[in-house]
Amino acid sequence: MKKFAVLFILLFIMNIIFANDVQQPNRQPVDMEISVRTVDASGDREAPVITFEVDPIVITPATYYDYMLGGYNGSTLKMQPETADPYGYPADGFYHSFMYQATAGAQRRVYYTYVDASYNVSTPAAISSSTIREGFPTVSMDPLTGNPFVVWHSSVDADNELESNMSYDMYNVVGGPGLWKQPFSVFFAPTPGFEQYVEIIWPVIQIGPSPEDGMRRVHVYGNYSPPAGSAMYNSLYGYSDFQYDDANFDMLLTDWTYQTFPQFDYWQDGLIKRAIKDMAVSDDGQVAFIGHANDSLFIYHSVDYGETFDLTMDGAHWSVFNPQNEDGSHVFENGDGSPGDVFIEPNGDGGHYNAIFTDNNTKVVYMTAFGINTVETQSNGQYYPAHFHPKIVYYDLTAGEFDFVDLQFTGLDAYDDQPMISYDQNEDGIPDSWDPDGNVEFANIWPSFWVSDFQSGAFHYSNFKLAKNEEKGWVIAVFQDGRYAWEAYWETPGYEDWAETSQIAISVSIDNGETWSEPAYMNAKADDDNYFEELDGMLPAYVYPCDYIEIIDETHGRVPVIFFDDYSYGSFYPNNHGQPTGGAQMFTVLNIEFLADSAEGSDLPPVVKLSQNYPNPFNPETTIDYSVLEAGNVSIDIYNIKGQLVKTLINDYRNNGEYSVIWDGTDDNDRSVSSGVYYYRMRTKNDSDTKKMVLMK
Repeated sequence: MKKFAVLFILLFIMNIIFANDVQQPNRQPVDMEISVRTVDASGDREAPVITFEVDPIVITPATYYDYMLGGYNGSTLKMQPETADPYGYPADGFYHSFMYQATAGAQRRVYYTYVDASYNVSTPAAISSSTIREGFPTVSMDPLTGNPFVVWHSSVDADNELESNMSYDMYNVVGGPGLWKQPFSVFFAPTPGFEQYVEIIWPVIQIGPSPEDGMRRVHVYGNYSPPAGSAMYNSLYGYSDFQYDDANFDMLLTDWTYQTFPQFDYWQDGLIKRAIKDMAVSDDGQVAFIGHANDSLFIYHSVDYGETFDLTMDGAHWSVFNPQNEDGSHVFENGDGSPGDVFIEPNGDGGHYNAIFTDNNTKVVYMTAFGINTVETQSNGQYYPAHFHPKIVYYDLTAGEFDFVDLQFTGLDAYDDQPMISYDQNEDGIPDSWDPDGNVEFANIWPSFWVSDFQSGAFHYSNFKLAKNEEKGWVIAVFQDGRYAWEAYWETPGYEDWAETSQIAISVSIDNGETWSEPAYMNAKADDDNYFEELDGMLPAYVYPCDYIEIIDETHGRVPVIFFDDYSYGSFYPNNHGQPTGGAQMFTVLNIEFLADSAEGSDLPPVVKLSQNYPNPFNPETTIDYSVLEAGNVSIDIYNIKGQLVKTLINDYRNNGEYSVIWDGTDDNDRSVSSGVYYYRMRTKNDSDTKKMVLMK
């Protein structure tokens, strides 16, 4: 026992020492107990049917670095072309690059594995021969040679600062994997012309066409920090043209061209915002950096292979009402007890994503999360990490406009210009429900697999990834779902056995990312409807789909996937969650159904029908007609514009039929209420409806 305690302390110290290459939040969380309301689905869209074509295959039976697998952005699994030019070797396999730590005390290294077209998995091996600490790789594929290019960060010199390094495998020379070139620095400290930037880390790589005949262009960006800065969220970008050199059996790269982005520098140097982003490269020479920074969506877009960029920005800030508990207190209060000014905007925690071009390269799409905050809390450098809602964001290059989709829970309309409000999903300006203690309930939305530390859960453990098939217009969004683990954490009765249980969520689009299905869920909980026996005994986390969806037939696609089977819930490295027991990396292939979105509404018949009151506006009284289509208990309540209950008009059993009730403009204490806007809501066991009316004295 003493030996284990000493080992645990040493591992904890090592985590602290090596934490400099892991993202760190630059805002402080606001601790907040949340009363959640179990919501299983929006009910107006179908979920795709998913099956396993290949049972999960072990890539590494044990890796002790149990946080992420590759880079925060970009891709970790890429598909080869069918043939490796110029010698015509068959290819059509997959390269996966990842972080690997062989034992609890070993150095973290960058490894790769190759999966051939028959899904045979090669023995993983290190890309470089170095013994230095390496991490956060991403991979891209040369579409002609089938040679993968991988970038990662490590310190290659005596100053102990992190540089971004690259290597590539010469698959096309030998017709197989393993001939990796000696790594070299793409960004190093100091990079000529950018000597003020100390470290350049978390690199991302993409390969696209080149304006030079017979060449391709490799694009890389790394995140850097100025000496006075804190978080590394602006970027140094570089590109180099390359071609295969037949005389030397090697890839020949030209000199690198570098640049930074003024808006990112402004945000970073002023310590105003983090530029959350990723880079997408199209097959027609476009390059885009797309993302968000607090209340701004942005895209740096190039039509000339990354040589020049134009910036477009759009506001993404929605003021919403501050809900009140039944005792009149506001949910979001300032330090002095006054109500906060509540808003929704893109969340800085939702930064682990990849960006893609779709729709014949006319749209750029990414998945992230929006969150709730208050003006006062934000001004204090704080935020509410528990409010973390998944969204698809895309920029239409033809229209020059941003748009977004509520992905998991939609409110009344997933495609309107208002984000879903987790305490007002029917968008009537009144909280959806209150718990038995009178506290406002929030829909249990949590696209992460870690729960008990909400800041770590949102910031570190979320992972949003997209893949596409351009020919069919198919896109998938893959993420974690922790709603039921959340319920278990808050000790909701009936959810006790969901503690430390994770789910994979997959949503599909058939129109290049504009409309989306309900997510399908996959877990290893044997008594659940979403149980998959192929996952039995596993704790799936950090899911990475291949960048390409293969067509099976008109409605089905095949997607290779990498995921991590965590041996202990939570990442011990680097966050000290769970035990230092590591986990296994798995490869599998999913068969995914692509179906049309049914956002027009559910086919389920309504059980209530609430008519508009008359007269409206009214004084001193108004009549409310309603229909009961399914016998049961019915309630009709009046609320003011703040969401406070004013009066219960009925709360009784009703048979099927037509009814009416009169409101005389008084509250439950028979006191006259003031002029203004009021809402009336009718509820039964399985349905509800809300309408607005005006009292005018």
